[in-house]
Amino acid sequence: MTKELEEFLPDEDDDTPFLDPTARVVGDVDIGGNAALFPGCMVEGDEDEVDIGDESIIMNKASIQATEDHPVSLKERSFISHGARLEGCEIGENSLVGLDAVVMEGAEVGKNAIVGTNAIVPEGMEVPDNKLVLGQPAEVVRDVSEEDLDKIDEIRETLTGKRDEFQMIEKRGERFDVFKTPKRPDELLDESEIDREEMKEIPDLEKVREELKDLEEDTHTF
Repeated sequence: MTKELEEFLPDEDDDTPFLDPTARVVGDVDIGGNAALFPGCMVEGDEDEVDIGDESIIMNKASIQATEDHPVSLKERSFISHGARLEGCEIGENSLVGLDAVVMEGAEVGKNAIVGTNAIVPEGMEVPDNKLVLGQPAEVVRDVSEEDLDKIDEIRETLTGKRDEFQMIEKRGERFDVFKTPKRPDELLDESEIDREEMKEIPDLEKVREELKDLEEDTHTF
């Protein structure tokens, strides 16, 4: 971590959830402490409520939608991977929904369970605690191992660090008002209070977003 960012370290007692500026949240949505919504994810509580538990992670371009007949409930430490889609369902504590997986209306995923990559959990299915499901439609294939849970914890720890870094960069950016879009680069230099040396020190937000987009694909195998 650079010295320029150290003064923006998150307060250990602050459990405010992290919402990337490109995440979309609409309707009746309750987001728990230390939860994180990463770039491009969408959470819709128009038709019923969406409850996102403490320390839950919703990754890039995931989609969560309550339906007319079913709310969405993500228990504490739920992990929703890149591109996953949830519709009117319940995800148990410390469970993971894998890359591009789908959990359909009325389905319930138990505690410490894993829905594998590209799996489709059909309407009304109940995934037991501590089980891995794969396939279309999803079927139980084995118990979730301690190695699986350890790997998920490693990914979570890495993402939490990235989340904190991104929050620090945004706080620094807000101080210098770098999110305003000028008509021309020379106008930014003329109108802003930032001098040229300070401009050089401000981290590249787009680069950080790209790192977040690639991170889970590089490390997540479920």
